[in-house]
Amino acid sequence: MGQKHSHENYQTFDVNKNIYGQPLQSCQSDKNDLSGSWDTDGKCSELGGGVHQICVSNIPANFSETTSQSDWSHDRNSRPHCLCLGAYALYVAKGNSPDLDCDAIPENAFNPNYINKWSTWNGNELPDQIKAGVNQLYDTCKEKKSALSSERTYLRNLYKKMKQKM
Repeated sequence: MGQKHSHENYQTFDVNKNIYGQPLQSCQSDKNDLSGSWDTDGKCSELGGGVHQICVSNIPANFSETTSQSDWSHDRNSRPHCLCLGAYALYVAKGNSPDLDCDAIPENAFNPNYINKWSTWNGNELPDQIKAGVNQLYDTCKEKKSALSSERTYLRNLYKKMKQKM
């Protein structure tokens, strides 16, 4: 059984489930690539309560510059990477749309406690960037599943519960 984290007045999150309620997939595509901010299994689950939960299939070279970080993404260009919601949301708020690997994003990404950590991030926040980032995450991942699929229904319910608590 997967490790679960419970959060007061909310549902229990299983870090081994993705946002579709299915087994969390690895973000790491090459076992020799050890620098994608994933856990030892190549997943964006960070069992220790970490922050890198958003899997992108190929990190853009300009990602770190666009999000006011050191230039780490230039060397990772076009490779998978686990991102924190703060950086992902800032990148989205600046008009970008990185390619998400939704099967490799844990359901905890829609946990209000996780989301609320990002109201401030690196001092370069934009108004409502976290809200925009979470909405973009939902919209993008929703479109990757057929309208009547159980995965899309699971995601929709997860999103609705999160919105009720925000």
